[in-house]
Amino acid sequence: MSVKPSLGPGPLTGPTVVPDNYFREIHNWTELLYLFNHTMSQCYVELNEDTKRVVLFVLYLAMFVVGLVENLLVIYVNWRRSGRVGLLNLYVLNMAIADLGVILSLPVWMLEVTLHYTWLWGNFSCRFTHYFYFANMYSSIFFLACLSVDRYVTLASTSPFWQHNQHRVRRAVCAVVWVFSAIIPLPEVVHMQLVGEIEPMCLFTAPFETFSTWALTVALSTTVLGFLLPFPLIVVFNVLTARWLQKQGRPEGWRHRRLVCAYIAVFVICWVPYHIILLLVSLQGTHISLHCYLVQLLYFFSDVIDCFSMLHCVANPILYNFLSPSFRGRLLNAVVHYLPKDQARAGARASSSSSSTQHSIIITKEGSLPLQQAPSQREPELPAPSLPQNTSSPLCNVISQLSTRKHSASP
Repeated sequence: MSVKPSLGPGPLTGPTVVPDNYFREIHNWTELLYLFNHTMSQCYVELNEDTKRVVLFVLYLAMFVVGLVENLLVIYVNWRRSGRVGLLNLYVLNMAIADLGVILSLPVWMLEVTLHYTWLWGNFSCRFTHYFYFANMYSSIFFLACLSVDRYVTLASTSPFWQHNQHRVRRAVCAVVWVFSAIIPLPEVVHMQLVGEIEPMCLFTAPFETFSTWALTVALSTTVLGFLLPFPLIVVFNVLTARWLQKQGRPEGWRHRRLVCAYIAVFVICWVPYHIILLLVSLQGTHISLHCYLVQLLYFFSDVIDCFSMLHCVANPILYNFLSPSFRGRLLNAVVHYLPKDQARAGARASSSSSSTQHSIIITKEGSLPLQQAPSQREPELPAPSLPQNTSSPLCNVISQLSTRKHSASP
């Protein structure tokens, strides 16, 4: 038996079960679509497709507007700071760029849903849009895993090599992540093409004889690379970071534990339902047999689950940037430049007060450095020297007398 799975955003056909020997009589995609339409299971569940399309349109639109603003602000603020040496700023910046790439693909999925999955932009855009989405999706997940690992290593490591070469290592890791993420989607994207002439649809179309094998291979690789490998790294190293900070007796340890729970919970909510449905749809009809009503519900809600998986692009800027007092201070500094002078002075004072608060090392570790770090790499915050208003000194008296004579001698 063969069945069409869902692999990422896009249309998903109903639970169609087709005997393998039927393929011998199929010569083109039109005949295949005809076969799909005439071999549907008799099991039917009353589900409102119009309501689902409206809900998806609203969700895509909301995520696009909010995610676009958030990630552009994160990129702008961190890019302005790129001249300074940041600890984990490079991973945060690259993750925001990847999240922005996913956000920029949302209008296409939004229009596709509105047009009932009719693809009007040609065969090249069918492949490129899916490639662009998947490459940025993998990049965002990998940068999040790298951020979790790097944060703990920076705190706990006393290796001289790491102390002197950590920035070079980060740049190399970022380059490897982008290259690796650009290669992973290729086996799937090469099999994306338009199906149908009157109302074309952008579908995954592997060869008939090996379709089930291709679909299952792509689904398993997506789950392994996009979840099973990065998720343990994110959990383990975030927990290790929280425990290390707790052992150091940091007073804000309770806040670190709450943030770690938030990091893990958001990742689970976004990606666990996505990968469960992806595997079930890929296995259905070839390796497992589900009840027809369950299959109907599975195919109906798969598009909604795909949409919810993109919420990570909206949640990441909040968790890893906007919760940081340091980031909010730098954001306010950036806004101050575009305000009138009176408002700019008030904003600068507020920004200075906000920046003086040490930011939690769990988020971006910008406010402090590990105690083991080399003195040359530390950036301590020193209090500004101040003198009382009535303070006087011999030097001040001399300067005052000279100034008085100069004014008296001038006409």
